[in-house]
Amino acid sequence: MPNYDEYKDWQRDGDILGIAVHHSATANRRTGAPSGDAFSFFDYHVNGRGWTHGGYNYVITGDGTIQYALDEKIAAYHAGFKDPDDELGLERGQYWNNHYLAICLAGWFSTDRTYRDGDGNIHAIPNNFTRPTPEQWDSLLELTSHLMQKYQVPVENVRIHRELTGNHTQCPGLNFDPEHLRHQLAETVPPPPPTIPPPNPGEHVILLADTGDTFSAALQYVWKFRPDVSFAPETVADRWKYITAVGNIGADWLAEYRRRGALVVDQISGSPVEIKDTLGGLVAQNRRFLADETPPPEPPPTEPPPVTRYTVQPGDSLSKIARQFYGNPALWTIIFDANRDVLSDPRLLHPGQVLVIPPQ
Repeated sequence: MPNYDEYKDWQRDGDILGIAVHHSATANRRTGAPSGDAFSFFDYHVNGRGWTHGGYNYVITGDGTIQYALDEKIAAYHAGFKDPDDELGLERGQYWNNHYLAICLAGWFSTDRTYRDGDGNIHAIPNNFTRPTPEQWDSLLELTSHLMQKYQVPVENVRIHRELTGNHTQCPGLNFDPEHLRHQLAETVPPPPPTIPPPNPGEHVILLADTGDTFSAALQYVWKFRPDVSFAPETVADRWKYITAVGNIGADWLAEYRRRGALVVDQISGSPVEIKDTLGGLVAQNRRFLADETPPPEPPPTEPPPVTRYTVQPGDSLSKIARQFYGNPALWTIIFDANRDVLSDPRLLHPGQVLVIPPQ
């Protein structure tokens, strides 16, 4: 690019916090199609306007080609403004340049565009290509999604030029809808992994299978993180919010801990050697939980059990029906609770009523 040796080692003043979308406001005067590319834009900026380098980190041409025009480490001249007294608190007008990457789409995304010829006469540009081409839009989504994940940029920090405080412009054109862009990005960018707040003293327990080998395998982990230690699965529910279950702990116990509100239930299983290696790896990474990096997968959806219906017969009671379906007349309350829309009193059954019989 023009003047590259002058700026190739520059560094931006601050972390990348957002992404700004622009248009070039260049269109073919005969067809209205997007015109220009990174080379022509940078030539104008450097040789026409006297800038050190061009104004954008990326340019997307009309056919969807993504051009990497300026290193991400360098602040592009895309949305700066003069504020010498820093009245807006935006780094004297350089906040957007310092902290936002700039993507420019070649084109002019407004209707009723005009240009002035060499004699000063004004001419209309056809109202074609007044929105990004489908190829440009797909490339914009793909590129922006990639940059959002790379720099952990939230979707609300993807903005168009006219949304940036201190900038008075219609860029990237009045036909460009930023809310539509953010809506589509929110659907394509995966949410960040859940973070686990660190436990306070007394909130974390390591639950060990009752063998000397398991205890020995966990010693390094215990010395590092100083959790409480328990050998009794029945004591853990409701007492600790964070549970590291080591060895042969029954799946029913683990499910019960989660059901009763434990924030983390980590299971470390395998042979004593495998357990020691896994816990040693956590110690080496200064991580208490496997879930810090790999949250447990959600269980696959299951089909609801089929609904059983029963027509009340003369002489029936809820206890009699519970004995018939569950083998225990004391479970009549299950049937009553499932049919409160038709039963106001468990003693008042009428032949012909249809009751739902839920699974026991």
